[in-house]
Amino acid sequence: MKRSKSGDNQFGLTFIATGKETGGKYFLSEVTVPAGDTGPPVHSHSREDESFYVKQGRLTFTVEGEIIELNEGEFLNIEQGEKHTWKNESDIDAELMVTFAPAGIENMFVELEKDMSNIKEIGRKFGTEFEI
Repeated sequence: MKRSKSGDNQFGLTFIATGKETGGKYFLSEVTVPAGDTGPPVHSHSREDESFYVKQGRLTFTVEGEIIELNEGEFLNIEQGEKHTWKNESDIDAELMVTFAPAGIENMFVELEKDMSNIKEIGRKFGTEFEI
């Protein structure tokens, strides 16, 4: 059994469990998406599934061109290779749990925290293609 203490913040994410604690099986994080936030560029992950659980608020996702409203208490899984993005069109912050399986992509967020100017190059290094 491995235990981890939440609190390592990178690129807006609070790391709860990284691949180090999960044997590489998954990466679990928490994030607050501010009201009005337009979200990341459309992107896809070639190595991981990404899932979202909304603890508070509401987000609008676009997955492979389909618009999906995700409300408090709802879950969405995005499979590897699916193009997606999200935004918070509401007037309250949204709080989410975000999981990537398998782990490893947390290292991309560490690098992006240091240098957003190379988002496409850093993304590709970790199997993420940003459409910018």
